[in-house]
Amino acid sequence: MFRKNLVCCLVCIVFLALAAFSPAPKIQPIPASLLSQPQTVTVVFLLADSQSDQGWNAAHFRGILELKTLGQVIPTTGDNFDVKLHDGKMLSVKIVENVGYNDADIERTTRSVIAKFKPKLIFGTWFNAAGTFAKLSKKYPDVLFEHCSGYPMIESNGKNLSTYFIRQEQGDYVAGYVVGLLGQSKVGLVGTFPISEPVRAVNAFTLGLQRGLTESGRKAADAEVNTVWLGTWLDPVKEASAANSFLGQGYNVIRQLSDTPYASQTACEKGKGVIAVGYGTDVSNSAKCAVVTNEWAWGSYYVAEVKAVLDGKWKAQDWWGGFPEGVVQMSGWNVPADVKVKAEKVVSDFTSGKKTFCGPIEGYGKDGPITIPAGKCMGDMGELTMQFFVKGVKSELPSKPENGYELYLESTK
Repeated sequence: MFRKNLVCCLVCIVFLALAAFSPAPKIQPIPASLLSQPQTVTVVFLLADSQSDQGWNAAHFRGILELKTLGQVIPTTGDNFDVKLHDGKMLSVKIVENVGYNDADIERTTRSVIAKFKPKLIFGTWFNAAGTFAKLSKKYPDVLFEHCSGYPMIESNGKNLSTYFIRQEQGDYVAGYVVGLLGQSKVGLVGTFPISEPVRAVNAFTLGLQRGLTESGRKAADAEVNTVWLGTWLDPVKEASAANSFLGQGYNVIRQLSDTPYASQTACEKGKGVIAVGYGTDVSNSAKCAVVTNEWAWGSYYVAEVKAVLDGKWKAQDWWGGFPEGVVQMSGWNVPADVKVKAEKVVSDFTSGKKTFCGPIEGYGKDGPITIPAGKCMGDMGELTMQFFVKGVKSELPSKPENGYELYLESTK
């Protein structure tokens, strides 16, 4: 025991002696910039066109701005901004406009912003970004991707890729209902592409129109929705030309279904006796004859998804919301009070769970007649792949989706 203690003492003496003759280590102070710099989470939003387009991109831009409610806003460059959060973290929001509709441009821009900003989350806010996001979500597993519009995609990559969209057909139904209550039966509809998303809108508008006509004392069979497809999401010249063509054929109602408001504006320039219906963004300031707009409010979704990332709770999903979630709204009311009351009752029904496409409904497609019997409603996948028209629509028939089409009927019970 004595020897063990002696050895320990000698070791201590040697260590102290060495310490006494060794220079003191230099301690580098932590830079103040690092001590005060909060953790930053970057979120990027890609827009196909300009946020000032008064339509689709403007609606997304309004939603993005609601992220400013999360904390103290610090403007940076252009429309970009940072938000100092309550826990000391920093949320950095980057907005990239005018990405375009070409696959190569979309992929090049997406890769560029990932390299430049190193985002944790990136949103592609339009249909054409689907292919790029499906591809790059596998290339960049540490980046979370969200794609707006189109078909569900998490079956191909359920780890870091979500899809989201609105049930815009609910608002289309209400808009058609309003037109019918006003006693108008013949509508010129300016559409974009005959794919499932706009096809749902055309059909829902027509069903609402038929119901409104019936309640106004006219016949549902009087409804005629003549639809022209522009072959583009937005083109001011084509939109105005299509509206003028309908007006020249005696149509007094122009239903804008394109991403910008020029069809509505053109209709209102014709003066007395013509009405318009807006789409996506309230057109009442620029189209005075518009009776209503089914508007999109993306803000609540963007706030929820960004908060989920910040809280470490983000999960891949295929999300589809409407009136119940507050992402579809009716705005720009320019109708008699009793019409608005009736329309708001229909909104309330949707908010309580009413489905849009419930039988009895008769339609037609390239394979022949389509029937949704009483007591049955279309399920989500049926709506997402919808490629037929209900009776009352005049239009070139849309092609069936590549992966086929089924009604996917569900019971109303």
